Amino acid sequence: MDDKGISVLIPLLTDKPLRESDSDWLVNRQEEISYLNNITAHLPFGILGVAGETGIGKTTVLNFVKPSHVYVQTVNISLRETMESILYDLLYSLASKLEHDNDVGEVARECKDWITEEVATLKGFSLGFSMLGNTEAKFEKSRAPRFNFFAARERLGLLIEETVNAKRKFLLIVDELDKEKKEDVLRVIDALKTQLLIENLVVVFSLPFAIYREYVSDRMRWNEAGNLENVFKDIVFLEPLKALDIKEMLVKRLDRYLDFVEHDVLEVAADFSDGNPRDALWILYKSVYDNIHEDKLRKVHLLNTINKVVKEYISTGVSLTENQKKAVKLLGDYFGPKEGILEILQKNGFKRTTAYSVFEQLVEKRFLIVRDGNYKISGKFKFVDF
Repeated sequence: MDDKGISVLIPLLTDKPLRESDSDWLVNRQEEISYLNNITAHLPFGILGVAGETGIGKTTVLNFVKPSHVYVQTVNISLRETMESILYDLLYSLASKLEHDNDVGEVARECKDWITEEVATLKGFSLGFSMLGNTEAKFEKSRAPRFNFFAARERLGLLIEETVNAKRKFLLIVDELDKEKKEDVLRVIDALKTQLLIENLVVVFSLPFAIYREYVSDRMRWNEAGNLENVFKDIVFLEPLKALDIKEMLVKRLDRYLDFVEHDVLEVAADFSDGNPRDALWILYKSVYDNIHEDKLRKVHLLNTINKVVKEYISTGVSLTENQKKAVKLLGDYFGPKEGILEILQKNGFKRTTAYSVFEQLVEKRFLIVRDGNYKISGKFKFVDF
C-alpha cells in the first residue's frame, strides 16, 4: 500500500462532470446519450431538455452529445439573477465560443464587444450611483441606463442565424439553467422562442426537475391549461442510478486503489447515495478526510461519518418525533408499497391513524422516498443511530 494511506483516494473521489476522454468511467447512461444523439441529429429544429435532480449527471450526459455532421457548441450560464442577465450571459458566452471561428468570428466579436460595453455602462452607472449615495443622487429615473433586452435578443438571433447559415445544422447546448426556479427558466425560454425556433437549429437546455414534472402532466393531459408541449419537443429525464450502478462507478474510479477500501464501504456508499453519484462521492470524500491517517477506509469509518454528518444537518432544521424515529428503524430494509409500510407499523404497536400520519410525515421530510413505484427509507438515514 501507498505510504500516503487513504489520502491517495481524494483525487479519485472529486466530483466533476465526465468528458469524452473519461468514457471508461461512464455508467448506465448510454441509452439517454444515444437517444439525444439521434434526436439532435435528425430533428429539423426545436427545443429539448435534460432534467433530473442536482448531481445526477446532467452535465456529464450533455458532454457526450456529439451527433454526426452537426456543429455543436455548449455554453454555461453563470449569471442567473434575472431574465436579462441570463440573456446577456448567453449572448456573451456564445459569442466567446464563436469569436475565432472562420465563418462567424466577425459577427461574434461584434456581439461580444457590444455586450461588454453594455454591461460596463450598466455597472459603471451602478457604481457611480452607490458612491454618490441616495441623498446626493438627483436624477430622473428615465436617465438611468437599463438592460437593453430587445437589442440583446436581436443580436443573439443574428449570431444564431449566421451560425446556422454557415454550419447548416447547429446544436446549441445551454447548461446550468437547472439551478434556477422553474418560472424563471420558462420566462427566459418563452422570451427567446422566436430566436430559437428556426430551421436547422436544435437547442438543448438542462432543466430543473419541476419543469419535467409539469411537462409530463401536459403530455398526459392532466393539466387543463398546460402548454409546455408547445415549447419542448421532448425532455429526457435522468433517473437515479441503481445501487449496482453506483458501486460500478466507484469501482471504476478507485481502480487500482480498491485495496484501500473495505468491500462493505462501497455497499454503504451506494445505499447512502439514493442513486445520486455526487452523494456517493461526497460521503466517501468526507469519510476519507475524517480518517485521513488510516491505511484503509473501513465500514465503521464510513458509518461514523454518516452518523456525524446526518445528525449535524438534522439538528439545523429537521426534527423527528419518537414515533418517526421508531418507524425509520423498523423500515430500514423495507422496499415496497405503502400498504406494506402501514402493515409493519401497525404490527409494531402503531394505531392505524398514527401509522398513516407517520407515513405522510416521513414522505414529506423525505425520510421515505419513492423508487420504481415503491417506498424505501432514504439511504441518508438508514444507517443513523437515532
